Amino acid sequence: MGNSFDYPGDYWIEISGWGLDNSFFAERTELLWTTGGEKLAHLHRALPEGATVFIRLLASELSSGSVPVAYQVEGVAPMDRYGRCQVRLEQLHPRMKESSGKEIASKVLEDSQKVCNVLGYEEGLQREEILQ
Repeated sequence: MGNSFDYPGDYWIEISGWGLDNSFFAERTELLWTTGGEKLAHLHRALPEGATVFIRLLASELSSGSVPVAYQVEGVAPMDRYGRCQVRLEQLHPRMKESSGKEIASKVLEDSQKVCNVLGYEEGLQREEILQ
């Protein structure tokens, strides 16, 4: 199993992140993974839509080396009568260097390909000094 979940079911997890009140939290709960691929958790903490949380698998023989996995909160239901809200989660994946719009995610490559024309800049300064 390692760092991810292999199949639908209920998993004992630790979920952590920043709540609606901008304070850090860590809570142990169950992750319900439906056969349709939806991942749900019930929390005692309200989370904003779009928040990033980290989930670490607890109930497994491999949990001692379990690494937290980033998820995004995609849906938040109102608190129920037990003071728990249901959140729908989508796993986050690392960004590619290029976005779908063919824009470079980082300008480092673009900037490294530009040629700095120091000589032209110095000539412009000398002409400016002569004219004044």
